[in-house]
Amino acid sequence: RAQRLSCTFFIIRRISTMKLYIGALILLSVAKLSVARATANVRGLQEEWRADLPWTDLISKLSSSTYLVNTSPSDFIDQCIPEFDKSYENRSNHNMIDQPSGLCMDQLFCAFEECNPNPDRSVPLINQQGDDPYLAYYSYSDLDDSIKKVVDDTSNPTYNLPSKVLFPVVASDVVAAINFAKEHGLEVSVKNSGHNYAGASTKKNTLHLNMNKYTQYAATGIMDCDAEITYEDMTGQPCRLSLAKGKSAVIRVGGGENWDKTYRAVLAANQEQEGGYKYHPVGGAAGTVSPMGWTFQGGLGGTTGGRLYGFGADQVLQLEMVLPNGQHVKFGPTEWEVSEGYDVPKTTTVAGVCRTNPDEMDEDNWLWGDCSEDINFDDLWFAVRGGGGGTWGVILSMHLQLHEHLPLERLFMNLEECINEDELEPSQLQSLVNAYQEFEIKAMFDPESINVTEGESNACGWPTGDAFYSCYGEGSAKVFETAWKKYLESISQRLIDDGVPVDQVDASLNCTGSVIQSFDSYADLVLSMTPIPGKIPDSPQPMITSTTATSSNIIIPKKWVLENIETAVTYFPPAPSGYKAFAGRSTAATSDQANSLSRAHRDGAYMMFIDHNLVGDDFFTYLFPEMFDTSDTTNFPGFIGSNHAGPNTRGPLKEDWTKACPLDWTAEERDEKCISLQEAIYGTKLLKRLEQIKEDIDPNYMFDCYGCIGNNRIKSVDEEEEKTDDSSSASSMLVTCCSYLIYVVCAAFGFAML
Repeated sequence: RAQRLSCTFFIIRRISTMKLYIGALILLSVAKLSVARATANVRGLQEEWRADLPWTDLISKLSSSTYLVNTSPSDFIDQCIPEFDKSYENRSNHNMIDQPSGLCMDQLFCAFEECNPNPDRSVPLINQQGDDPYLAYYSYSDLDDSIKKVVDDTSNPTYNLPSKVLFPVVASDVVAAINFAKEHGLEVSVKNSGHNYAGASTKKNTLHLNMNKYTQYAATGIMDCDAEITYEDMTGQPCRLSLAKGKSAVIRVGGGENWDKTYRAVLAANQEQEGGYKYHPVGGAAGTVSPMGWTFQGGLGGTTGGRLYGFGADQVLQLEMVLPNGQHVKFGPTEWEVSEGYDVPKTTTVAGVCRTNPDEMDEDNWLWGDCSEDINFDDLWFAVRGGGGGTWGVILSMHLQLHEHLPLERLFMNLEECINEDELEPSQLQSLVNAYQEFEIKAMFDPESINVTEGESNACGWPTGDAFYSCYGEGSAKVFETAWKKYLESISQRLIDDGVPVDQVDASLNCTGSVIQSFDSYADLVLSMTPIPGKIPDSPQPMITSTTATSSNIIIPKKWVLENIETAVTYFPPAPSGYKAFAGRSTAATSDQANSLSRAHRDGAYMMFIDHNLVGDDFFTYLFPEMFDTSDTTNFPGFIGSNHAGPNTRGPLKEDWTKACPLDWTAEERDEKCISLQEAIYGTKLLKRLEQIKEDIDPNYMFDCYGCIGNNRIKSVDEEEEKTDDSSSASSMLVTCCSYLIYVVCAAFGFAML
């Protein structure tokens, strides 16, 4: 009643009866226009989230083809689950990323908090996912009824899906959305393809930006750089930096594009060259992975020459984004210096500009100038490249390095064809297997010891689950095949002494079962085998559970492997499960020394996906201190790979680094007492620097995705209550006042009609 009287007195004091009558007619006319605009730009019939907010104000600032969607778990069930009901080999995220709700996730369970649909969080982690190792590959209809029951329950409180999804088309749409969120205290979540294994690209109670409709640049974004030209300002900055790195081409990729679109754009440009292919991009294996999320988590190029050209974070030349303060910026290194031991210059200064006409929708009319607020572009450049996606702002585009083209050769060693397992004792077979594991370690990480050059070694990589080496350069695969035969010959007597029959050693030496395939590029390879014609396929296909829900992706240090080859072969064999996109000279030497990729990445040999049950006390007591420096008890060393990090991965106990985080604890207990996922990735000191940058750039945590920088902070009661109280009280007062105002307006209109 008090609120109603307050509204009444407010109205009476400011308008006369005649003004109220005229105002009513005007309001009704405007309402008709607003309804027409809202109908064109808002889709979905669900109950509107945060109905107290003036969404029509946001809609009025959007481009005509941009739309806002009201969504619910029902949309996820209707639009996304049918893809998971297919057999594993027939699924594709290509069929989900364009669904109208924008809610689909590459792993079904990642539509829920911590990629876990079980609403009973008191159940220990070990009992949450079940013990079926093949659960991830099931079809949805084949799941246990108890699992389907919680997924089909649209009231399940663990659903982690936004209720409001915006599909930006141009930069001003993103600026408008961020400013709206800032004004009304909303959180924002961002997604390209929903491929994050920890579920970081979705969050309930957020204004969600699905970037799939955003302007695409890759098809026309390749630019050749001419050393004879003096490149000025930020427009020419990507080429100036590229030339400083000894490269002569770049590509601009839009914030809504994925590797499928990027690879096909480069392929089309290559096919137009009169003298043969010219360009080579370093990217992810899966077509539906975005260059943004992949790059900012580090970017492992096991199939695309990462050991030759560096990590994804090393390929970035310039970034364009909208920050949490609403500023539309572009920035990149403008000053650098030669640094001994590195193949690229060391970044010393990063500069940027802000758009001075942020409401302009036509990019041809964009104006850039000095920023109205101080922005530490050095910190931003450092944090984004390696510090994860979805937490620093919204990426609109970025310029990536293109390298000189080299043909792709695929090598399948096919050792099984040369070994008669039925005639071998288990110990004899193990001796042959161990010999091959030793060869891989030497060939990849100490190539000169077996007369392979560093360049020849760096040319080849191998992602987990692939049966083939991916080697770049004519004859590069043959080098590895020949090196294996020579290595086997050099240790043949040792194998015989270990009991391996002479005829089996000879059969391995004379084996001709290896397969070498040649392709012009990675895109040519995967387009020849895709189940969806004309699209770069998924790798892996969408799964029911998070791909790494039950495993930790540990980076095994190169130095430790070479000093402990026998132990590495026994406990961490590099083939077939080691992700070999590390340890080439380039993975360390291509750093500009101004990025946040962890030391573990730069010093790593390969990454292993190891079941949580096997990363126990023995690992942290005996092996971990050998692999990583634990002498400083205030600086826990990062050891987890950022790419592919799963929702349940944690470090050891905070109070005792020799004790693994117990799997039979609840998630709440693990978060309280164990090293966080973030600290396990970055280490204590690097994480602290990233957290400070996060505080400076986004002090209100507009972007607060799961597993991202700052998301593991201890949220104060005041912080939680402020969000709840502000939204509820504002909503209550606004609805009450507006309801009464509508009553008065309608009464006036009715009187006028009489």
